[in-house]
Amino acid sequence: MDAWRNRARPLVALAALSLALACGPGAERVSLGPAPAFEALRLDGSRVRLEDFRGQVVLIDFWATWCPPCVLEVPELNAVWERVRGRGVEVLALSVDDLPLEEIAGWAREYGASYPIAVSDIDLAIAYGGAQFPFHVVVGPGGELLERLEPGYHDRRELIEVLERHAKL
Repeated sequence: MDAWRNRARPLVALAALSLALACGPGAERVSLGPAPAFEALRLDGSRVRLEDFRGQVVLIDFWATWCPPCVLEVPELNAVWERVRGRGVEVLALSVDDLPLEEIAGWAREYGASYPIAVSDIDLAIAYGGAQFPFHVVVGPGGELLERLEPGYHDRRELIEVLERHAKL
């Protein structure tokens, strides 16, 4: 039993490190300019496109159900959504999970996510500049990429401060 534990420890440590790096902060940057266009499926099955947000500032949250910091951000994004909705600012969480829509909708119900969620894929996340989750971008009223936050957990205060730089709240 001890021999098995000794052999398993490095593998467990490597797995934990891999997960931390995949979900945690990174140094990638995206050049500012036009935001990549997209079309995604909302949890109700309707389609949402970047151009639907013309004239508004939108915070896009790229996330995954398997990402612990993404789960921790749910109450933060709920609070941001409640603060900004109806004030010319939108929040859209784009899941990069390769799961059926019903599973992602079940996850959203289980964790109490009240903000708009749609399902995309990893290619869109990469087009926006990274694949570490969660990560957030702010798109301006004309479809321009205004800001990209460092990947990782951000609380409601941080997210509101970012949005206040780009919109009157």
